[in-house]
Amino acid sequence: MKPPRRVAGQDAMDEIVGVTGETAARALARQFGGTSLYVPRAIGDHHPICSAIGRAAADQLAAWAGGGTLAIPKQPERRARVLDLKSRSLTIVQIARETAYSERHVYRLLREEDDYRQPDLFADDPRT
Repeated sequence: MKPPRRVAGQDAMDEIVGVTGETAARALARQFGGTSLYVPRAIGDHHPICSAIGRAAADQLAAWAGGGTLAIPKQPERRARVLDLKSRSLTIVQIARETAYSERHVYRLLREEDDYRQPDLFADDPRT
């Protein structure tokens, strides 16, 4: 079986997921992906971070990175969004419009995912 394909920014996303949880990390990437985000030591209720990810996750993020700047990745979230939309039976055109990717790029992402999931026909044990 192929090793998992690593996407640019996946390590940073994994760290943020470890701190805030997947739902909050994905929301943070949707709102701030591709930017450097200053994280205050104390995040107020009306701060854009709190609005994007909720009070509990904002407090966890502030405890972890407060006073510093995080580079928020956008690629892992956008790829996950493509797969999520495909699982909801949206067409390639609809997925492209939702994600601001070209149709060609959506096809490429889905093909990469299928290549990763394709079992090795020549392996001694077909389950590996």
